[in-house]
Amino acid sequence: MYIIRSNYSNNAIALVQWAHQQGLQNVVVCYVDTGWAAEGWLEYVAQCERYVERLGFKVKHLKSRLPFDELMMVKNGFPTARFQWCSLHLKGIPLLQWLDKEDPEEQATILIGKRRAEHENIAEFIDCCEFHGERKVWHPLVNHSDNERNTLIAQAGFEPLATLSQECSPCINSRVPELSNLAKSDIAKVEELEEDLDAPLFNPELCAGNKGIVKVVSWAKQADKEALETKFGCSFSFGCGV
Repeated sequence: MYIIRSNYSNNAIALVQWAHQQGLQNVVVCYVDTGWAAEGWLEYVAQCERYVERLGFKVKHLKSRLPFDELMMVKNGFPTARFQWCSLHLKGIPLLQWLDKEDPEEQATILIGKRRAEHENIAEFIDCCEFHGERKVWHPLVNHSDNERNTLIAQAGFEPLATLSQECSPCINSRVPELSNLAKSDIAKVEELEEDLDAPLFNPELCAGNKGIVKVVSWAKQADKEALETKFGCSFSFGCGV
């Protein structure tokens, strides 16, 4: 069995198309719904899942045990760019629980669309990956360039997205361009959660002293697009974003 861990980002769509072109059989494409997706993102996910089914692959749509907002209330605070415990609870644990039921003998190979074009230190194969229950992980697109990836996306019938996956929006690692384009509904959900927790999602020290999502978005619309570029990586062990 091949299990494609997909967040329906550009890399993920390219990987599904690649697997189809390689003639892989017994493929399951798995998405985890974090309950914090951007406005309209789940409609895009549904479109992607229909494409996956047309290829003859199976679709698995998991949901986090607790959606993002409820998890924050349980934790009584937000994660940080350095300490991204959110991805473990939102994505890692639900996936592992499903894998243990679907593949109790740990024979499946997990395919993920990570590329060295974005992160240099990626091995093509990990024989026993702790984040996937000691199963084998394969990064087939590890050496693909942007052009090669985008060709696969076009062959799948999609246009490349201008953003990372919006499975969590905003993410603690959102950059200025992403923050400046947040939908009103996504701003409102953050504002409500910030009020409930009496804490800001984004560190004011990283946002020119602006505290609270409304002020942060207003700042982002005027800020240099390179602001907030220093980051710790978007929970890369769990394939977030990319």
